[in-house]
Amino acid sequence: MGISLKEHNMADPRIWPVPVVNDTFFAVTGVSQICLAANPDRVDCDFINDGDAVIYLGRGNVAVVGSGLRLNPNGGSYHITTANLFHGDVYAISDDPQEGTNLCISEGRLR
Repeated sequence: MGISLKEHNMADPRIWPVPVVNDTFFAVTGVSQICLAANPDRVDCDFINDGDAVIYLGRGNVAVVGSGLRLNPNGGSYHITTANLFHGDVYAISDDPQEGTNLCISEGRLR
């Protein structure tokens, strides 16, 4: 027998619908900042670039332009699922240091 999801402190991938959802946004600038704080109850999350500059995400470390997860302008997105579940801080930075770029965030949680 394998180790259960609960023993690994992992969300059950069969949870549907997601019990709690928090929709928010973050103004991404040319300085790396936490756009989504660590959450052990996270079961999924969507990040959508709603601006006209490129956004880079860093999972658990500072975001750097040209590295990590690239979200293209005007709809580029990244989805956290139970297959690539990450509970830590997510950082964001824009390649345009002059203007803020809107990042839409929708996080599903257990509670």
